Order: sequence, then structure tokens, then C-alpha cells
Amino acid sequence: MGGPLHENLPEHSGWLSPLHIGRRLGIWMVPSLAYLGAVTLLVTYYEFPRWTFGKEGAELLGLVLGILIVLRINTAIDRWWEARKLWGQLINDSRNLALKARAHADAGPEEHGQLARLLTGFAHALRLHLRGVTGVHSVPGFESEPTNFPHGPGYIAGLVHRLLDHWNRQGKLRDTVWVLDVHARALMDICGACERIRNTPLSSSFRALVRWGIVLYILIAPWGVALEVGWSGVPVLALGFAFLDGIELTAEEIEEPFGAEKDDLPLDTYCRNIETFVFSVLEVQH
Repeated sequence: MGGPLHENLPEHSGWLSPLHIGRRLGIWMVPSLAYLGAVTLLVTYYEFPRWTFGKEGAELLGLVLGILIVLRINTAIDRWWEARKLWGQLINDSRNLALKARAHADAGPEEHGQLARLLTGFAHALRLHLRGVTGVHSVPGFESEPTNFPHGPGYIAGLVHRLLDHWNRQGKLRDTVWVLDVHARALMDICGACERIRNTPLSSSFRALVRWGIVLYILIAPWGVALEVGWSGVPVLALGFAFLDGIELTAEEIEEPFGAEKDDLPLDTYCRNIETFVFSVLEVQH
């Protein structure tokens, strides 16, 4: 039997959550800070002509870049949040299917165990499928299936429908198959919606436009600011660079929400929650 429902949820340290992109951000910031320091040093010790539109130009570029960054992070968050809602729906439909099977099906412990195995297997199959692992033999508990059907979730969803049809033909559902079918059909609806997110990446041109904007800002801003305020502008620019790079790295992480990184959805935890619930409700041993 799995652990408690709150097991392995994302950790938070007070009101400051861990910055999982911190290491990558540090790597990005090293050349940015080196360039910022070199430009400021050159401007400080050598006579450079002042730009009539230097500081204002950097601010204008920063404003345009800020709009692009907002669009970028909003798109990434929308993808992450839609994926989270879909997995929440999978948890709910799995629970409802188990609860209604327990209430409406005149099935024994062995048949209830079959349903619990299938519901748990579907969640794991979808998790693996979204992470690029194909074949039903890769799903825990399905290594000995007679066929290694490449689409694991589709294969197991088919077994769910076959089991419900078998119960219905034997009269074990008392003409209430429609009560269970609505949740069984939802399994592949959720799978298809998750595949749409995974197979429709953000436009590469838009992603490139944002990154080129960040690079140009890092290249241009130090000259205008250093000519105006010298070394006193370094901390502010460094902080600005860190936030720009950090937002881009965060967007890159969460726009593909089905991976195994710490900023991705905790799919393993969701699968264990489904497993714990359905085996408990159907009163079968795992």
C-alpha cells in the first residue's frame, strides 16, 4: 500500500521557496557580470563620448523586453497550470470510478483488485508516456502483458472498458454502467489533452526573440548606465540581469510540466495518491 496522501509534496522553506534554477542561473550570470564589470571599468578609466540617448535608450529597451518577458512567463504558467488541472481531473475521475464501482458493482475482491490495478496502471502509464517512455511493458505491474502495445495509456484504458463491459454483460452493474462509463471515458480525454500540451511547444521564434532581447539588453545597458552613474549602477543592473535570466530559465522549466525536474509537476506523487486511494476504497491488498 502507498504512503499518505501528502507524501512528497513540493517542499517550502517558510515564505521563501527553494530556487531550483539557482545553479543554472549562476552559470548564466557569470559572463553577464564579467561583461558588466569590464564595461564599467573601461568607461570609468577611459574617456568615452556620452550617448545623448544612452540611459533612456536602455530604459526603453528594458520596457519592450519586459513586455516580452511577461508574455513569455504567462504562456509558460498557463501550460503548467492546465497540466495541473488535467492531473487533478485524473485523480478525481480515478477516485470516483473506484467509489462508484464499490457502490454499484456486484463484483468480488478479485475483480475489484483488477480495477484497482488498472486505474493505478493508467496513471503510471500516462506519467511514463508523457516523459517519452513507450510500451506497456514499462508500466509497473504490466511487465508480463501478452503485447508491448506502444501507447501504454491507451492499452490500459481499453482494459478498463473491457472490464466494465464484462461486468455489464454478467449483470453485475444493475443497468448502471453509464455511472462508471463517464469516468472511464475521461481517462483518454485527459491523456489527449496532456499530449496536446506536450506536443505543442512554444513557438521557437518567440522563444528566440525573448532570448535575443535579453542578450541585447545585457550588451547595451551597461554602456548607457555606466556613462551616466558609473559604478553605482552596477548593483542595480546586476539585479536586473539576474531577474531577466531567472524568469527566462523558470519559464523554460515550467513550459514543459511533465518532466522530472523539481519545478515540474510531481507526477510520481499524484500516481501514488491514486494508488493509495483506489486500493483502500476497493479494499484490496496491493
